[in-house]
Parts: sequence; C-alpha cells; structure tokens
Amino acid sequence: MKQFCLLFFLLMSASAVADSFRIALPDEDYPPYHFVDTQHKGILNELLVLFSEASEVDIEYIFAPEKRSAKMLQQGYVDARMESEVWLIGDESYYWSQEIAIVEDVLVVSHGTKLIDFKELNSLKDGILLGRFGYVYPKYELLVNSNVLHRENFYSDLDILQSLYSNTPMSKRFTIMSRDVVNWYIKKHPHLSQLVISDFNVGKAPLQLQFSYTPKGRKLVREFNLFLKELKESKELASIISRYQ
Repeated sequence: MKQFCLLFFLLMSASAVADSFRIALPDEDYPPYHFVDTQHKGILNELLVLFSEASEVDIEYIFAPEKRSAKMLQQGYVDARMESEVWLIGDESYYWSQEIAIVEDVLVVSHGTKLIDFKELNSLKDGILLGRFGYVYPKYELLVNSNVLHRENFYSDLDILQSLYSNTPMSKRFTIMSRDVVNWYIKKHPHLSQLVISDFNVGKAPLQLQFSYTPKGRKLVREFNLFLKELKESKELASIISRYQ
C-alpha cells in the first residue's frame, strides 16, 4: 500500500509539472499587449487566460526585466517569454509561436523638431536614441556601437515619452516605439499629443511567444499555436485586438 501511495504521488506530481506553464513577462507595461497590474487586462493577458482554460494548464507569471527574462528562458527557469524573432540577437535555438499581432515601430521626437532630420541613418550623427533597458533596436545598433549615435536608457516607454515632451524644440533626442504603445499613452496623457510622430514606420515585427528549446517547450508551442489558429479562424483574436484600438 505504501508503494502504491508513493507511485500515485509521483505520477500526480509529474502530471502537475507537465500541466504548468511558466511565462516571463516584462516588469513594465507594454500597452495594449501587456500590463503588470493583473487587474488591467491586455491583449496578451487575455490570450493567456483563454489558453489556460482551453488547454487546462496552470499559468505562472514571472515579471522580470528584458535581459533577465531572456536569461531565465536560456537557463530553463521559465517555459516562454514575450518576444519577436525579428528583435532577437544571437544564434540560440528556440521554438516560436505564430504571430499574435504585428508591431509597427515609428519615430517619435519632441514638439517643433523636424522628422526629416531623423529619417535617414546618415543624418543621425551625434543624435541620441532614447531606448528601454535591454531592448534591441536592430536598425540602429551598429550606429550606437560605433559611437555615431548615442543612447540613453529608460525603464519604461512612458518615461521616454515624458522625457521627450520636456525637451526643447529641435532637440537631437528621439525614440523608436510601437505606434500602439505611443497612441495608448497619448490617450492616457493628452499633453503627449504635442510630440511629433512619424506617419511612416521604421520597422515591423510579429509579436510572438518565445519558447524554450526543450520537449516541454515543443509541446507547449504546438498547443499554443493550435489554440491561436482556432482563435484567428473564429475571428475571436481580431475581436480582442479591436477592443484595445
């Protein structure tokens, strides 16, 4: 009887582990896709709740800075994180979900500043890119590394926008940010509408989940992609996204 109980306990423990899903999400808001406050829903947050219900997996959320969450995935502490293949630097192997949404990046500068001065890479000498800690800006990394372009780091997108707002006109400081993120913060902080935002984009990337290159990661990404496919076909994903526009 003791052996049976021990075997039953081990089987139940293995099942519990298999049915868990540890995901690392940013420790700062990335609206409208993700909010740290669990009472404030976002697109990704809604998807994960629906996935949990559909697949009967328990989701454990870990909030961490960008670089730390990347290391946690590499070391196997989490099963997945929010990312895009386009933003990734390095040659490590991962499993990737289908696109959840397309992120369109735009240029943002202070009021009275001419966007034309920032549109061409060769005009950015001594310019200052305002970026998020741990974020990669593929189009501009070489200029930063060669000291043609300088970079200032911030902990949140809102901090970046507020810093740009306080700039004097014709400042050489600028940022690259998702149009959805910028629009979200302008709705919440109307004074930010004075910032100049490009009507053109400087890059597009699919927002995805990045899964660990493990048997569990392979199983989870397969289940998540099937779930996402059904959500797209039923138009439910489009309905969720439209509520945040």
